[in-house]
Amino acid sequence: MPTILTIANGKGGVGKSTVAINLAGALAGETNPVLLIDADPQGSSSSWFRIRKEQPSKTFVHKNLEVTESPWLASQLADHLKKLLHRFAFVLIDCGPANDSTTKTALVLSDFAIIPVTPSPYDLQSVEKTIHLIRGGKSLGVVHVRPSLLVSRKIVGTNLGNQAREALEVFQTPILKTEISQRIALCEAGIVGQTIHEYAKGSPADVEFIHLSKEVLKWQKHS
Repeated sequence: MPTILTIANGKGGVGKSTVAINLAGALAGETNPVLLIDADPQGSSSSWFRIRKEQPSKTFVHKNLEVTESPWLASQLADHLKKLLHRFAFVLIDCGPANDSTTKTALVLSDFAIIPVTPSPYDLQSVEKTIHLIRGGKSLGVVHVRPSLLVSRKIVGTNLGNQAREALEVFQTPILKTEISQRIALCEAGIVGQTIHEYAKGSPADVEFIHLSKEVLKWQKHS
C-alpha cells in the first residue's frame, strides 16, 4: 500500500501547490511511481501538468511522476483512489484554500498531512482552523492522519522563519525541520512545467525539497 499525504491549509497563498509539485518530484526521484492528485478547484497542479505535457520529454527527470489532468472532487477521491493505490509508492493530494468536503475526504484517506504556513501573523491564525478540523475528525474516529507544520515561503535573509517556528509551537503539532524559502527559481520552474530539481538541480530550492523528501521518507519507514 502507498503512503497517502495531503497538503492542506484553509488559507490560500501559503505555497501548497508549490510544495505538492516539488515534493512529489523529489519523492519520485527516490521511490517507485508517485501520483499527485489535484484536489484544488483552482487547478494549480493540473495546470502545471498541462504545461508540462507540452514540453519535450527529454527535459524531464521525473518520468515516474503522474499528475491528474483536472481537479478531483470529494466523490472522485473516494471512488478513484482505491483503484490506483497498487501502482504507486506515494500519493500526494494538493487541497484548495478552504477546509471543504474535498479537504475533509483527503484527510480521512491520508496517512500524513503537511500544513504549509508562511511567516505571517495572518497565516499563523489560519493554521488553527485546519488543526481544529483534523482534531475534530480524530475525536469522531474518522480521521487518523498525522499532521506536521511546514514553514513555507520564508524570505531568505530574515528572522521571520525562526519567529514563525516559535509561534507554531503553541499548536502542539510537529514542525518539520525543513523550511521552504520563497525563491524566483520555484516560480520559473512552475511556468515551464518542471520541478525545481529538473529546472535548477543543486540550487538552494532544490536542496530544500530534497531535505523535505527525506523527512517524509522517514515517516514512511517508521509508519
